Amino acid sequence: MRTLRPLSLLAALSLTLGCQDPLDAPSTDAGSVAPTDHGAAPTDAQGLTGDATPGDAGDPLATENAPLTYTPEGCMHRVSSLPGTINNVLGNRTVFGPMPEPRNVHTSWPAEPSTTVAIAWQTDNQTRASVVQLGTSPTMLDQTAVGSVSTGGRGNTEVTIHEAHLCGLRPDTTYHYRVGGEGHWSAVQRFKTAPAPGRTDYDVNFVVSGDSRDNFTTWRQVQERVVMGAQQPDFQIFSGDAVLLGTLQGAWQQWFTGAAASQAVMPWMMAHGNHDALAINYLLQFAQPQVDAPEQSELYFSFDYGPVHFLFLNDTPLRDDYAGNVAGTQLTWMRADLTRARANRARVPFIVAVHHKPCFASSRHSSTTDTVFIRTTWAPVFDEFGVDLVLNGHEHDFELSKELDGRGQEVSGRRGTRYIVAAGAGAQLYELQDGMPRSWSAYYESVVNFLRVHATMTRLEVTPFRLDGTIIDRGRVTLTPRPM
Repeated sequence: MRTLRPLSLLAALSLTLGCQDPLDAPSTDAGSVAPTDHGAAPTDAQGLTGDATPGDAGDPLATENAPLTYTPEGCMHRVSSLPGTINNVLGNRTVFGPMPEPRNVHTSWPAEPSTTVAIAWQTDNQTRASVVQLGTSPTMLDQTAVGSVSTGGRGNTEVTIHEAHLCGLRPDTTYHYRVGGEGHWSAVQRFKTAPAPGRTDYDVNFVVSGDSRDNFTTWRQVQERVVMGAQQPDFQIFSGDAVLLGTLQGAWQQWFTGAAASQAVMPWMMAHGNHDALAINYLLQFAQPQVDAPEQSELYFSFDYGPVHFLFLNDTPLRDDYAGNVAGTQLTWMRADLTRARANRARVPFIVAVHHKPCFASSRHSSTTDTVFIRTTWAPVFDEFGVDLVLNGHEHDFELSKELDGRGQEVSGRRGTRYIVAAGAGAQLYELQDGMPRSWSAYYESVVNFLRVHATMTRLEVTPFRLDGTIIDRGRVTLTPRPM
């Protein structure tokens, strides 16, 4: 559920033209409560705390146009529906439409990853039942929670999404779950909660991919490769541009189908890309942290997972918000967040930022106005606060930067930041803009790719892979904690 007013189809299309210029239109975002969840485990939760009406009351198929705001049972964060959505119903167990079978089932973290999860799925627009059953065994789903449902968009852009938030989970625990309702359950899937904060024996593995766009065959092959091997990732980060145009639900359906192999076994966290276009289809389908900041809308946020502090940013605001958001509200929030993260390095030694458009890259967009604006606005802040690694998409290739200061000059001795473009998980590959890498580049390859990252308290190891499973050796990098 979101607090941002979504763009129309025409406005969303304008965002993607040229892959760089945001649309000149007003923003109507509102803030939310900061995510700090350590509540009771869901046993038979109705999730009816807050300004909401149970969905089984009255005419079950009457259109619910009123906004929905509630605190999920056992949680400390609030959830708000997206302005303009209809069919906003909370707590229904029994109403099913003509196509009630859950589709595109996936998990993410709306708050503390060691104790909280959000589960989202799609049905037809008449199904209200939003039930989750889960447990620590796939054959004993002995806990139940009930979530909410909303419908947004029009015509072929319409999408109906169910969303359930579960809190009070056990850290470092694999849970199995299914969603839907009696007689209409999904297959059983699984996720693993993060290890508890404050440990010193972290052993974390995650994957990074991005820019699938409109080649869903390659996208599916990337995701099938991700889940191969004995070492399964704990979660996946996506660096933006899932589809060619974010308002087209048919494209999203193909994207989710391609991602099914990995979404069935791990949570995903999303960075917004310009082709995602601030569309209602993007905003409704992913449940991410709602930070107590104006114009938040789950587009920028942070969380700790083991030894890593993750900072997700949105570099595609509406045009009249570039100065007020990228260099204003969002920058103010980012500096406050990084101040806290820097002070907490003894417990969480690494800081990793994630956003779509890279500050430092060598292919098609490296000199565009929006990229230069982001480079001159954010890179000095990354340098000031000692961000260790920045993960990006947008350029359809793989690229590793040298160790850089905030001006893009090479430094050494763990005094700078590494930037990695991990894009091209389906989108047409790009070549170098001027026939050769820029001065800040350590290695560039125009290739379908994804990253595997291994993190402990003493090492952050990044290994890039090609689609055929071979390692991009010259793109590997290992970081150690910065001197305190």
